[in-house]
Amino acid sequence: MPELLLVPAIVCAATAVLAGVVRGFAGFGAAMILTPVFSAFYGPAVGVPVCLLVEFCISFPLLRQALPLVDWRQIATLLVAAALGVPLGVWLLAWADPAAIRWAISGIVLGAVLLLVSGWRYTGKPVLAGTLAAGATSGFLNGLAGMAGPPIAFYYLAGAGAAAAIRASFIVYFAAVDLVALLGLTARGLMTSQALLLAAIFVLPYVGGGLVGERLFKFASETFFRRLALIILTVVAIVTPFL
Repeated sequence: MPELLLVPAIVCAATAVLAGVVRGFAGFGAAMILTPVFSAFYGPAVGVPVCLLVEFCISFPLLRQALPLVDWRQIATLLVAAALGVPLGVWLLAWADPAAIRWAISGIVLGAVLLLVSGWRYTGKPVLAGTLAAGATSGFLNGLAGMAGPPIAFYYLAGAGAAAAIRASFIVYFAAVDLVALLGLTARGLMTSQALLLAAIFVLPYVGGGLVGERLFKFASETFFRRLALIILTVVAIVTPFL
């Protein structure tokens, strides 16, 4: 019996390290690695809160360098729009076919990736309408499928911002989104003692991986950062229908 419990722990710890490296380097993308594995071993009702807890904890060591680099007005606008988009996603989730939702999200993300690969970029400062649309879509997908990342990744990657500023914006935005999600899970009674215990176990390998990723980012070029971000989005598009 102990050895049966040991296997999930080892697999989840290794997954946490890998996801932490990705999050520390790119500023996003860890959820697509963590959530399927943790949910498979512990069930979604436990796995999702655990993933959100460890993701939120990594924000603390990463925020210190990220905070001075973000456009706070832009971040605030995105978050307000996201908050407005969440209820619509939750409403649709209540009656829509989950398989159809996953395939639709996959198609949207893959279309965004192809647009970015084509070389399309917008120049100048983003208009308010575009910022509101990105935030609302992020909130909508978060309420619908727990995937707030792709619209925000596309929003920033489609611009001409520096890699350091883009990554910092990812870190700050997702820290705020994770906090809101954690409060919601707590209100619904899903923040159980089992979830808290598992989060305490796996937070160290996750944060350790995140610090490694943060160090690796300092050696990365702008081109490499953008390519890795596109690879992460592509993987999201491919695996989403099968989650």
